Amino acid sequence: MNWEETKAFLSPCFPPSIRDEMELLLPGELREIRVRAQRPTVFCTASRSVALDWHPDQRQVETLVEALSEHSLYARSDETRQGYITLRGGHRMGLCGQVMSQSLKDIGSVCIRIACAWPGCADELLPHAENLLIIGAPGTGKTTLLRDIARQLSTARQARQVALIDHRGELAACVHGVPQLDVGECDVLCGCTKPEAVAWLVRSMAPQAIITDELSGAEDAAALLDAMACGCSIVTSCHGASLTEVANRPAMAALMARRAFHHYALLHPEGGGRIAALYDRAGSPIKP
Repeated sequence: MNWEETKAFLSPCFPPSIRDEMELLLPGELREIRVRAQRPTVFCTASRSVALDWHPDQRQVETLVEALSEHSLYARSDETRQGYITLRGGHRMGLCGQVMSQSLKDIGSVCIRIACAWPGCADELLPHAENLLIIGAPGTGKTTLLRDIARQLSTARQARQVALIDHRGELAACVHGVPQLDVGECDVLCGCTKPEAVAWLVRSMAPQAIITDELSGAEDAAALLDAMACGCSIVTSCHGASLTEVANRPAMAALMARRAFHHYALLHPEGGGRIAALYDRAGSPIKP
């Protein structure tokens, strides 16, 4: 979706005051909308958060959620148990409230993350997209960069067979199996863990490259090492503020000690997918 299409989807679900504020924003400016019962609605951009004059009650919050999910909230209980729903256009709606018997009840907080595509944002990283780890704090552009790497690697003149593991629905934002965001000519597997997905893809799709986000524990690390041993290149990401911080985590230390990644890209804390530093497999800076 472009910004006009995004507004056309979101606006009818909100009261006029919020629609008016939306009309004042430029394409790509809005990053999140946070709605909390009995508290002001907040628009978050890359540089600031603005409290708006709509204080919905709890029933209004739930009505908003129903409208944004296109009245399929009950049918998508598997997603809501994980705390989010992928919306049409690839937008993501995080949910918070009271959990009872593993089901979310009385929704009181909503975080709508606005999906955006920056074609070409990964140009600087493409020459290094062979066993690459992207490191950054939340909101710095890791997912957007991975998405553009997937698009470019799979649609280049000498395109590679690229598989995308989208466990949480943020990279391709599939709805009924169809990506809502431009990830090129990738094979997308969503809804299962990285260890399950790696085995599935290697067995069935013969990828030359696997792209996934949010590398975390030892099982994820072991799965990616298995994929590398099968000849797959890996491009992935993890949370972190520095290479040293990441290296101090046990799961990551095992990967880094084996020099599994050929390059590390550290993102600028101010966001926008900007590269603050680039390192080789030994951790030596290529770009200060």
